[in-house]
Amino acid sequence: MQLLHRLYLAELAYVMPGAVRRLLDEYGTAEQIRELTETEIDRIGYLKKDQKEELKRAKKRPLPEGRLRELEEKQIRTVCVEEEGYPLRLAQLSDPPYMLFYKGHLPEEAQRSVAVIGARRCSDYGRRAADYFGRELAKAGVPVISGLAVGIDGLSQSACVEEGGTSYGVLGSGVDIIYPAGNRKLYYDLQEKGGILSEYLPGTESIAWHFPQRNRIISGLADLVLVVEAREKSGTLITVEYALQQGREVFAVPGRVGDNLSLGCNRLIRDGAGIATCAEDLVFALQDLGNRTGEEQKARQDKIRRKMHDDVTDRDKIPEGLATDTGNWRGERRQKIRRVLLDNPASAEELYPVVVTDGGSIQELLTDLMVMEIEGLLVCKGGKYELQ
Repeated sequence: MQLLHRLYLAELAYVMPGAVRRLLDEYGTAEQIRELTETEIDRIGYLKKDQKEELKRAKKRPLPEGRLRELEEKQIRTVCVEEEGYPLRLAQLSDPPYMLFYKGHLPEEAQRSVAVIGARRCSDYGRRAADYFGRELAKAGVPVISGLAVGIDGLSQSACVEEGGTSYGVLGSGVDIIYPAGNRKLYYDLQEKGGILSEYLPGTESIAWHFPQRNRIISGLADLVLVVEAREKSGTLITVEYALQQGREVFAVPGRVGDNLSLGCNRLIRDGAGIATCAEDLVFALQDLGNRTGEEQKARQDKIRRKMHDDVTDRDKIPEGLATDTGNWRGERRQKIRRVLLDNPASAEELYPVVVTDGGSIQELLTDLMVMEIEGLLVCKGGKYELQ
């Protein structure tokens, strides 16, 4: 019965994750949230009208016994933020996923791990680097966390498990969906030599905005994030932004001068990220993390974030259309952001479905938010944006 209540709340968390986190903070458990009367729901000041209606509709629906049978049939395990066994690294985030669905097993708490990320359309140099770091980290006993994607992600994970190492794939779909189809073998290998996990309910298809959202889990599960190859405005840098907000160490593989696929990595290094010339650089950095105070670590991450944001102030790097809005709230998207934040702080994932109604990407929204933060309109605290 307890799991049924948690599955009920997991379904709600998909449509209103921020509200579910606040409800849990106030009421403690899924059972207590489900027991709220309609009158009590109406009195919750931080819920929007449509969220209150969704909560009332969910209360009237029977508990998801069909969902429970599906988990049993597909041999999918779960762990939610309310219970023991939930990854401590994720529990410490400002926006942890309510429930994780997984096959295989979850990362071991005591084991240091590295997230390896990079371009999907990578070069031969990137492919060789991904293979090298995946294998050498396996030899060093360091698990590789990534997104099972085509390109750097999948290549590093395949190399890791081929070398006998452990790797975990975080999906932007349900764990019963093999995506991309070309990584079918890796999908099954990871279940034997690590795990496949997702915050999305079984049967959930891959949707574009899921991938930036799942990136916070990739960086959140790792102690260090390695960028192998990235363009100047690569979506990979969204994961880097999450990593820096979460206080994770960031390293990048240096690339060739003038190579588009190396611009992102070279700029990260210029801005203060660690240089990964060999696997030992990462292993030594992981060992050093235990000797560094939280204040020292935060200072390092803040320095890189500031420099990354400074890059955006160069008008040549601001996407067309943003520069005309500098220093004010002109523009439909900015007005939508302002209206949402007038009520409560919100993360980029919470803003996206409300604010972006024109088919734009979450990368564009994150760029908007970054520019607005630089202009002094917003401030980001613990992964949530507030009006300045």
